[in-house]
Amino acid sequence: MSTRSAGFDLDSLQEVGEKLGFYGSLLAIAAVSMFPVFWMFVTSIKQPSNVVQFPVHYVPQNPTLENYRTALEGAPFMRYLINSTIVAGGTALVDVVLGALAGYALSRLRFRFKLPVLLLILGTAMLPFISRLIPLFSLARSWGLLNDYLGLIIPYSAFQLPFAVWIFQAYFKELPDSLEEAGLMDGLSRIGVLFRIILPVSAPAMATTAIIVFIYAWNEFLFALTFMTQDSMRTITVGIATYQGEFQYPWGTISAAVFMSIVPLLLFMLFFQRKVVEGLTAGTGKA
Repeated sequence: MSTRSAGFDLDSLQEVGEKLGFYGSLLAIAAVSMFPVFWMFVTSIKQPSNVVQFPVHYVPQNPTLENYRTALEGAPFMRYLINSTIVAGGTALVDVVLGALAGYALSRLRFRFKLPVLLLILGTAMLPFISRLIPLFSLARSWGLLNDYLGLIIPYSAFQLPFAVWIFQAYFKELPDSLEEAGLMDGLSRIGVLFRIILPVSAPAMATTAIIVFIYAWNEFLFALTFMTQDSMRTITVGIATYQGEFQYPWGTISAAVFMSIVPLLLFMLFFQRKVVEGLTAGTGKA
């Protein structure tokens, strides 16, 4: 009896130790990942004289919200937010629609050269973005799309479309064929089956695509800097870059502006994180 009890206790201790090690590792990774956000917030409520103070104070002395007031009043911050929301939201909408159509065709329809087409779509994602900047700038200028929302939505959608197609085609493969067969027997077309039957049960794939594409478009800097030269059309990433002065960097104001710009994304991700995980793991159950 004592031997069994000792064995049971050892097994229990080993199991507890493994759980502590696992959750401790997750906590450490989360702490390291969130530290820049924490430090950004701390910097945003510091007095200007305390930002570069040494030794470093992780708890600010005499915290202030003056940096947030300066960030909101010193530049059209809300205009930048609206611009980024329109561009990122438009990009996400385009990629969800086109990604669903292409993903459905590649996962459900039978046609020649399906695999080469899929590889070609995925291969375009490997091209470096910087190599496309000058040609796309020339096209946007000739088409009158500079300082226009479409000037960013179109290239952003093209850059992220391979990812959207991959997510949708992997997810659609997991859905049972009986859903489509029932819709086709009721007289629906392929497009009708997609929009009335398949997409309503594909929330994880749609949420994953929309969120990741939205975050990419929200954070992109190079194309936004090149295509949007008017202050009223700048996105949030480019707008924040204009906060710096000629001879100084107002780190408190910049940190406040950056923190206000990422909080909506963090809350959005936390709210939809389960859908994102389901969408990213779709297709792993089949060979």
